Amino acid sequence: MNRRQFLRYSALGGLVLSSTGYVAFAATRKQLHGMAPAMFPDGGQPLQPLPRINNLSDTAGRFRSALAPAPHAVPLSDELEARLWLYNGKVAPLIEVREGDELDITLINELEQETTLHWHGVPVSQAQDGAPWDAVAPGESRRYRYTLPESSAGLHWFHPHPHQGTARQVAHGLAGALLVRPPQDVLPMEVEEHLLVVSDLRLTAEGEVAPHTAEDWMNGREGELLLVNGQREPRLDVAPGTTLRLRLINACAGRCLRLRLDDHELTLIGTDGGLIERPQPLEELLITPGERADLLVRVSEQAEARFWLASHPYGRGWMGDRPPHLDQVAPLLAIHTRNSGVQPAVTLPDRLGSVEPLVEPAVQRRVELTEVMPGHDDNNNSSMLHSGGGHDAAHGMGHGGAQAGDGHGKGHGNGNGHGMPGMAGRPEVDFLINGRAFAMDEILFEGQAGEVEEWEVFNNSHMDHPFHVHGTHFQMIATRGAEGEWRDAPWLAWKDTVNLAPYQRMKLRMVFREPGDWLFHCHIIEHEELGMMATIRVS
Repeated sequence: MNRRQFLRYSALGGLVLSSTGYVAFAATRKQLHGMAPAMFPDGGQPLQPLPRINNLSDTAGRFRSALAPAPHAVPLSDELEARLWLYNGKVAPLIEVREGDELDITLINELEQETTLHWHGVPVSQAQDGAPWDAVAPGESRRYRYTLPESSAGLHWFHPHPHQGTARQVAHGLAGALLVRPPQDVLPMEVEEHLLVVSDLRLTAEGEVAPHTAEDWMNGREGELLLVNGQREPRLDVAPGTTLRLRLINACAGRCLRLRLDDHELTLIGTDGGLIERPQPLEELLITPGERADLLVRVSEQAEARFWLASHPYGRGWMGDRPPHLDQVAPLLAIHTRNSGVQPAVTLPDRLGSVEPLVEPAVQRRVELTEVMPGHDDNNNSSMLHSGGGHDAAHGMGHGGAQAGDGHGKGHGNGNGHGMPGMAGRPEVDFLINGRAFAMDEILFEGQAGEVEEWEVFNNSHMDHPFHVHGTHFQMIATRGAEGEWRDAPWLAWKDTVNLAPYQRMKLRMVFREPGDWLFHCHIIEHEELGMMATIRVS
């Protein structure tokens, strides 16, 4: 498919972006980082569904289309536009498929820098993963093609993953949702489903995406515009007693979402890798960058009431001046009940999904996450990490524990990133895995496809780090706090991203089914880009 054909097809069903359907921001917001507040309209508009990517295939079981990341001007008001980078001109677009379908997507890079398409949480071969060493140059294209296997149902997503360019591209709005439906849904038809992609933006008064600050790089960027499906504080109108299925993606670069719903209990029914076995009632739920959550809520039977789904303050560790918004409740979605009859409660099946526990591991590894500020002796890291040593205590145990820099790299490129756009303002801080910053040509571990591995991941730092693994899902087996004992996980779930609080340890059990070089990293995008990423080579 050439570019002219793509543009003709993608125009069909394109999203019309308006000031009421996209980014609304109150004019009374305080200025941040020396920028004047923009005059954006207020929120409260009806929640809009995610704009869909069109299927250009006429063949059953095949989804064929193209994604063209490119600059787009999005109207915010009569006089102001936001200049973002979007796939096909759509904010948070959706691709919807089913297990067993073939996904055939051509990436057409219309940016002025290289990019990739990383299929976050999707079981693919390494050639389709969209890793940094498979970057697509400006003006070039690349085809991603794979079949979605059995048990791949769930809410996944896609975003760029170029070397030393991911943070800038995510900050400009590049992200989308990939919903994989099962052959048959186990939930009753009366359950009302909504997909929610949560993201944030920071714009200058002229509508440009503001450049990263030193605080962004150290902590992970948090924008002042907190958005749900590209809207600020949208409204969802439902009948009293409605059972909602809220399926969320945290597509923010650094913001953690500590979710609560006024006067309601949240029921977790699924995570990154799909449904869990039994519903888990929760008062609140923390969703860190990269994670997904599948929630059920039975809305109050009270008519003409309003309830806020909001993110509450969460102390994830902060370097530098603490911005005021960290201590404020951030509204996400207003749920309004109509003046109508009460919907009856729904009955859930006894078992939602199947999560079979992985057997005892053949390989055990240790992974340590640290941060180092050169020239400072009061870091929380040990002296051996300051000197670049200490790998005997940190590399994998058992066969396949190859030490970083051992000559096994396959020449993916260099790791310095000099000359890349958006590099200005980076502080003198290194985010490390096992004492090493990421390099494109280094392999930290070596493993075998099909073997059960258990990783003990230790966050030896003063701030949270969401830990993400490419190429597989894992089960959290046990966790240990800074001064506590090991505690078994309360339930089993398939995850690809999990948050580690400061000085917390987790035991994660996983199997890599596909050979290749697979990344694992902190999913605070700026920490990943400053070095907290490594590679395991699976044969």
